[in-house]
Amino acid sequence: MVRTEIARRLSLPGAALCGASWMLPVHWLGPVLSLAFVGLVLSQRTRTTRYLVAVSYYAVGSVGLLRGVAVFFGAHAPVWEGAALWLGSSALLAAGWAFADRPWKAILVLLFDALMPPLAFFDWLSPLASAGVLFPDFGWVGLMLTLIWAMSVWYLLWPLEKLDQAWTAAGLFGAVMIANAWPMLYPVQPPSGWRSVDLHVGPDVPNILANQARHEAILQEALAHSQDARVLLLPETLETDWAGNAWAIQRAVPCGQTWLVGLSVPRKPGLMTDSIVAFRHEGKPRVLFNSAFPVPVSMWHPWFRGTGYVRANHVGYQAAWWTPVHRIEGIHAWASICYDQLLPFVWIEALFQHPQVILLTNNEWWARGTGIPTVQRNTAWAWARLIGTPAIEAENS
Repeated sequence: MVRTEIARRLSLPGAALCGASWMLPVHWLGPVLSLAFVGLVLSQRTRTTRYLVAVSYYAVGSVGLLRGVAVFFGAHAPVWEGAALWLGSSALLAAGWAFADRPWKAILVLLFDALMPPLAFFDWLSPLASAGVLFPDFGWVGLMLTLIWAMSVWYLLWPLEKLDQAWTAAGLFGAVMIANAWPMLYPVQPPSGWRSVDLHVGPDVPNILANQARHEAILQEALAHSQDARVLLLPETLETDWAGNAWAIQRAVPCGQTWLVGLSVPRKPGLMTDSIVAFRHEGKPRVLFNSAFPVPVSMWHPWFRGTGYVRANHVGYQAAWWTPVHRIEGIHAWASICYDQLLPFVWIEALFQHPQVILLTNNEWWARGTGIPTVQRNTAWAWARLIGTPAIEAENS
């Protein structure tokens, strides 16, 4: 009894460590320890303690929102805005875990958070991502096997007095990890000639001359990385898809290459899409991918609409909800654009489409030093590994 009480008292800091592990540059650590977080929740006796353990996990794992929101919205943004988004999202994601007093209920909470709005719109740090570590290349079957396997382990350890069975649970975990270690040793490679470009040009700015210099830097950097490339991926929302910008990009693309460029595409007054546009030296540019769910509040905000296509007009971004696979240079490609990479429901869309390559585009200038890019990268790695598909990533900082 003394041992179990000590374990329960360590649950709160233990859950915080599980959340913090997502911000470490070790791809598999956060997804694996998220399963331990669920075990810590199940070890609690009351709804209040289960809720507090869950809040500890989500709040620590998403603490980067405090600084990230302040940078994204600018110096004029009040401190409480970032705090409200951080604590509010953590409190909501933790709510269902207060009722998870049985392993099967924990499975229901995982699926509810991942698939049911509004929680599905910000279900970051999801333990479902652990499927990519446990059952790589198994797709949706691996996701189902993970739920079955996890419930078996949690039943072995639940209630906490069953700690004597921990060795059996550890054996189950070790067997799965050893059997599926080969993808870590021999990762899948992207198609020949498919490359990406990381940029360091920051956001666009109101100053026309400075923005023109930024535009030229984007093109020069892309050209420098385009040697022998068939397909070149550039980061998210680099510019707005005005006719002049599109013309300049198209003229820069070498003959025989396809450039996939992240642009904000005007749709109607006050509304854009966060898109990936395909450019070739000849022919008309094509919008291939639109973000399934742009960042809520800052980009997606249907409760108010603007009047134009610049920030001063309070422009918003449209959610596509579904991201289909497209054939590019004979390869079936699927894209996950920035915030989409954190959301299980978007990755589940890819599970059923079996792409041959995954395109990851980000614009992370606002999140430097917050841990958010690392969380995003670890999440994308786990899901891409579950699908068994190579991923190429282009990031702007």
